[in-house]
Amino acid sequence: MTAMLSLMGTVRLRGSLGDDLTPRSQKARGALALLGTAPDLRLNRARLQDLLWSDRSKQQGSDSLRQMLRELRGSLASERDILLTGVGWVGLDPERLRIDLTPVYDAGGAPIEFAADIDVPDPEFESWLRDMRLRLTPESDGPNAYARRTEPSPDFTPRLGLMNGIAHASLTPRDDPVYVVALDAVESNDTRAHVIGEMVVNEAAARACEMIPATLADQVADPSTMTGTQIGAICYSAGADCSLMVVMRDIATGTRGWTRRFSIRAAEETATMRHAVAQITVALLDRARRTASPTWMTFPIWDVFSYSRDRLEEADRVLASLPPGRESAVSLALRSYLRNTLIIERLTDDPATCSDEADAFAHQARALSPNNPVVLAVASLSASWRRDAIGALELAQAACRADPDNEMACHALSQALTDVGRDAEALEATDRGARGALAELGPAVWLMRRAVVQIRLGRFGDAENSAAAAYAFAADNRPSLRFLAALRYHRGDEAGAADALRRLRLIEPDFSLALMADADYPVSTLRMAGLMGITKSGL
Repeated sequence: MTAMLSLMGTVRLRGSLGDDLTPRSQKARGALALLGTAPDLRLNRARLQDLLWSDRSKQQGSDSLRQMLRELRGSLASERDILLTGVGWVGLDPERLRIDLTPVYDAGGAPIEFAADIDVPDPEFESWLRDMRLRLTPESDGPNAYARRTEPSPDFTPRLGLMNGIAHASLTPRDDPVYVVALDAVESNDTRAHVIGEMVVNEAAARACEMIPATLADQVADPSTMTGTQIGAICYSAGADCSLMVVMRDIATGTRGWTRRFSIRAAEETATMRHAVAQITVALLDRARRTASPTWMTFPIWDVFSYSRDRLEEADRVLASLPPGRESAVSLALRSYLRNTLIIERLTDDPATCSDEADAFAHQARALSPNNPVVLAVASLSASWRRDAIGALELAQAACRADPDNEMACHALSQALTDVGRDAEALEATDRGARGALAELGPAVWLMRRAVVQIRLGRFGDAENSAAAAYAFAADNRPSLRFLAALRYHRGDEAGAADALRRLRLIEPDFSLALMADADYPVSTLRMAGLMGITKSGL
């Protein structure tokens, strides 16, 4: 038996015998929420301290962290060994603890948010908690998120077509609007702070503009005529560290839409700058999605990384509807990527044609932009799905050479390294990519990539927690439920396995254990690891 940490709704920690081990203090429960959603259930001590005591000095924060850990260990009583500590890190034992992120609802059927009873008055923690609640709220990017933007308007003339059974509209604009991301000069109190602020804001804006798509500008001649976002930033030194404040406003109205402060720590400068870049990029993409008009469409990034047939087909329709001037190598690569999901998850009636289309889009994208890291990464994933392991590795390495921090490149490299049996390196690539912007947009994809590698490394407890988190982020994620059913059954949790199978049958109507045992069913990782006992369970 294992302990269970439930994070949806009220935070509750139950021991292996069902006893309540939940600590009383808000900070200790906040620490459980942080550790329970961290990669491999571990966090750097400095990061944990900054998230809970960002407004205190380093010494005060360190003393408070030690006191909180003593309280947390005391509340665990006989199961205190669940809390792990090491040089520079704090964690939870994945072999003795399961993370429950299953959605919960109130009496009226409304979803109860993540860590609903947590109220830690620290700006860094509040910002983290707000982001987690947004990411774990399915209504924020549901299957109809883009429908309202893709309805024909008086400014467009639709020409309907059909590709692989996917209806789409080729829209011809009468007036081609442009979405703009405009950068104000960074305000700062010294040269180093100014350079850091400029680097973070410019990189985030450039990454977002490629994925929106948008035009990056330093000045806007007539704001009242433009659609887009203005970014202002203040970066000032605070000893060896820097504090970066970013404010986003609507260009046309000047209305403030997003404000966030980031700590750029000298001891972890690269990591904290990457975190800021990722968060700013995601915020820009989200603002573009929410402010797009019927005559202008964003790339449907959230839907591209889903596992729902309706959402994938809707994403393809949107991408196919882009005016000729706005179609790009990235949009073609995304159309290739989503087709491979349709094939793997058996969501297309004509996999052969769908595969040909995926290859055609990948080739068109490379012809337009042969060195684009997203384009190379998708080409690598396509090669991997065709079982061309060497080609996939070459393309993934080229994508990482073009941009070592690109999340899609890291994702493709992890897959390619798995294909050639270099699993420890694959996990490293996955964790590097999981800290970036695209992993925030499609977290279930990255969590399942991690789960695959963890199974191959024999880390079944870690893999089960990764799969559970993936399902929490995406209830349409079939692979996570397959993994949960197999892993739970393997460790003797038949009730948990049966629950995963019940949920799987709801979203995969033709599922059966006999089908799962078929050599062509997409569970090669489970098969390789000897985790197919579930298929003979009769559950």
